[in-house]
Amino acid sequence: MYNKYALQKVALFAITTVLGVTLMLTGCGGGSSGNTTSNTVPVIPSQPPTVSVHVEVTDTRGLPLTFEWRATDGSIENINNSTTNWTLPRGPGIHFAYVLVSNGQGGYTERRIAVITDRIGVPKVVPAAQSYAAPAAPVLTGNYFRSYVTWGFGTDTLMYRAFLPDVLVSSTDINTNLTYPSGAALRTDIRGQYLIPGLPASPDIFVKNFDINCSLDSGATSENCGSFTVTDQAYSDYVVQSDVSTTLPILGRFRMADGSVCGTVNEFFSKEITATASLFSATDVKLAGPVRLSVEGDFALPQMSNADYIQINCEAANPAKISLVGRVANADGMINLGLNTLAGINAPVISTMTASLNGTVTGLFLPPPSGFPSDKIPDVERFLTYQGIDTRRSACQYYKAIGAVKDCDAQGNFIGAMNVEDWKRTVKIGDFAVTGTPEYSATYINQVDLNLTRNHHSISYGADNTSAYVCNHLGPPTLNSTQDEINTAIDNAVAGNHLVACVMMDHQVTPGVNGNQPFTRFLIFGPSGELLPSVNLDGRREKFMPGVCVACHGGTKYAGHFPEDGSGGADIGGHFLPYDVGNFAFSNKLGLTQTAQEEAIYNLNQNVLKAGPTAATQALIAGWYPGGVKTQNQNYLPSSWLGQGHDAVYHKVFAHSCRTCHVNLAERFNFDDYKNTLFTRLATTVCAGGSGSSYDQKRNYSMPNSLVTFNRFWNTQGSADDLTVLFSDFMFNNNSPVVPCALH
Repeated sequence: MYNKYALQKVALFAITTVLGVTLMLTGCGGGSSGNTTSNTVPVIPSQPPTVSVHVEVTDTRGLPLTFEWRATDGSIENINNSTTNWTLPRGPGIHFAYVLVSNGQGGYTERRIAVITDRIGVPKVVPAAQSYAAPAAPVLTGNYFRSYVTWGFGTDTLMYRAFLPDVLVSSTDINTNLTYPSGAALRTDIRGQYLIPGLPASPDIFVKNFDINCSLDSGATSENCGSFTVTDQAYSDYVVQSDVSTTLPILGRFRMADGSVCGTVNEFFSKEITATASLFSATDVKLAGPVRLSVEGDFALPQMSNADYIQINCEAANPAKISLVGRVANADGMINLGLNTLAGINAPVISTMTASLNGTVTGLFLPPPSGFPSDKIPDVERFLTYQGIDTRRSACQYYKAIGAVKDCDAQGNFIGAMNVEDWKRTVKIGDFAVTGTPEYSATYINQVDLNLTRNHHSISYGADNTSAYVCNHLGPPTLNSTQDEINTAIDNAVAGNHLVACVMMDHQVTPGVNGNQPFTRFLIFGPSGELLPSVNLDGRREKFMPGVCVACHGGTKYAGHFPEDGSGGADIGGHFLPYDVGNFAFSNKLGLTQTAQEEAIYNLNQNVLKAGPTAATQALIAGWYPGGVKTQNQNYLPSSWLGQGHDAVYHKVFAHSCRTCHVNLAERFNFDDYKNTLFTRLATTVCAGGSGSSYDQKRNYSMPNSLVTFNRFWNTQGSADDLTVLFSDFMFNNNSPVVPCALH
């Protein structure tokens, strides 16, 4: 039996933050100090606890509901029931379970619950050492072009473009007439995205090398839908849109009554369900379609003289009909149907989730974060996905390529996965470090980027043989926490409480892999030490490896997603991040202050320099520590910014909202080089463009791509230190953005 008093100690208090919540253990007397000590010694069971998880859900029309369950770790029974059992993993930490509820008529709702095992868990078991070797994964060469097929380019005041799934795409070298790919044409995915690999480079960056060909009728006919140029760099990560224009479209967007899309595109539950649209004559003869709606609910169908209506099919719901009678084409020849809704059909409403152990509530319901500027960007995939979205299958293939799993099943589940101790043993860190080799560490709040409490460790055995890991614990309860709250969060991390996940990275040579050249790999381990394919850092959804890391760590050899067919190379072109004390919050307790840890952070940054850094990262670290001083210079201004008259913009906006990630990206996105801030799309990605041809739903408000950083930037709007005005004025002076910075 568990000690009842110890269970009562597990009272959970939630405040919305980056993870959707900050969880704090409080004393049974109601104190909120976060002190997790107790005079009562709990009875430690021999087996991990099993909790009963229950979801309360309603449907506006009383439709029958189906339930699916997933957990980040441990073992949950995936049964079609509102209640299930979840056996938690060993060891202390925070664990998450999810439910996906559907009503069979297009409505889907996902929610999660957390359980902390700091008090109710059983000791972690370290498995026997295993040897893991990466396969001889291919060394990727050549260029690629990544883009989207859209329909709707023009001057009409559209609030969106239609991003088209299932379009056949190929490209033609206009100099050689060779077609890429050489075999069957590519098909755009549910987001309208495609990737053309294996393109030859061009020595002349001003030559239009390739035309893009699109087919809307499964290859029967094809038309030119754009062009692009590939330079002589190893990988080209352009993301521009290819617009189908010669066949004039009927455009529309379809949503359910509550504004949600029909179906769900949910990688965590391996679901890709959308509505379809078909074009009919007045005599009910199908003229075109069915076509799948995009992940945003957009559709596009060709104009035909005898077309009378469009029919939308949304799972088992009664089909919706959109009349075309009286619809007039705009100046560009397109018919814009705007937003159309399925009357009376909504997604199920989940009011709460509970987890209980022997009848005692021990879990915490975690609805998505709300009350922030990010509420105006409802897309669950918007944050930490700018460079791509991975799946369970692609995550497993990435781990296989780097030697972290032995194999993957058809669903992407691991077969033989590395444990955190295996990784530490392999790279010789922690208990496995070579005697006399220094290991540096520091603990602080990563306040500006993720608002997590982070315990960093790093060790190096020389250039191209460096490893580091960071264990992420819950951060303080708000984005503007008091010093006492910061102290409490850091105290808990030092004590090993509230562990969410640990991210490992190493930069070294793996024999037989990547042409025996050093590369950087990334791994995520849960509190129990088990390898995880995904992590939820924005409270909205689990995001899979390696895309969730590429978002900030860079990935010049990563293109939209890691291949699910096992053809991906181990080196995705990522890098260690520099440690920027200007973005951290520190405890004021002895040994944990910024001053006390400055030298350790200096040494952490020196190890970054031994791990294949970008030129931008090298310049930044050199600027922080001129002459070898070991205290970071927060007044550092890159040489290219000197004399430009925009010091405040650099220090207040770029240094806090952009720099940490962008020094790891392709050089043209390195904003420490002043000329790169003249990039015309910078204003769009931060402030959004206008309507019509300037509207770009893939880029608008896409930066900052971390939800916390995004909210910090926009929370200044209207304040005495309004960063949106500062940034807008800067961009106006340089690029004349379409509209000033405004979130709408």
